[in-house]
Amino acid sequence: MSAKKIIFYLPEGFADWEGAYLMSELAEAKREFVTVSETGKNVRSIGRLNVLPDRALSDFSPEEIEMLILIGSDSWQDPNQNKAAVALASQLLKQGTYVAAICGATTALARAGIFDERKHTSNDLGMLKQIVPTYRGEKSYVQKLAYTDGNLITASGIGPLEFTNEVLKALKVYSEKKIGQWYAMYKNGVLPPMEFWTSN
Repeated sequence: MSAKKIIFYLPEGFADWEGAYLMSELAEAKREFVTVSETGKNVRSIGRLNVLPDRALSDFSPEEIEMLILIGSDSWQDPNQNKAAVALASQLLKQGTYVAAICGATTALARAGIFDERKHTSNDLGMLKQIVPTYRGEKSYVQKLAYTDGNLITASGIGPLEFTNEVLKALKVYSEKKIGQWYAMYKNGVLPPMEFWTSN
């Protein structure tokens, strides 16, 4: 059996910056990942990058996935878009597989009822309630830029560093010490010691 895949789902109008730190760190650490769109066809980012994903979302069964990463986009607000990705995320969470959602992707998970009993965050509680009138997870909302509850990682669109930090820890890409140093470097401008660049 081949190794499980880390999958980045890129919807139409995806937010360029929300997965950029994470993709570069996974590549640097030689952790393979796959980019997908719903159909495998080109998608255009908010910044007008025209991207050809590696595969289509439907090319992967739940058993093949190590983590599904849902990048934000205004398209998540439309219940008729990205339906296959939401359904897959729900299935993966039930089977114990990691799902990480940032920015607009959190609204789709809220609409699916995934946040009703799980701690989570998003761009803003008031905004989440406005976009998703059926949302019932207010008591489980956490006022943080990123938060992990079991196998669910959620983040605000203004927290790509925090999002990356949580995903790197979940995937055990680096040691806890190195992840902390990485975060301090990009968040606060604290350059790590030389050992950072050679250690795992």
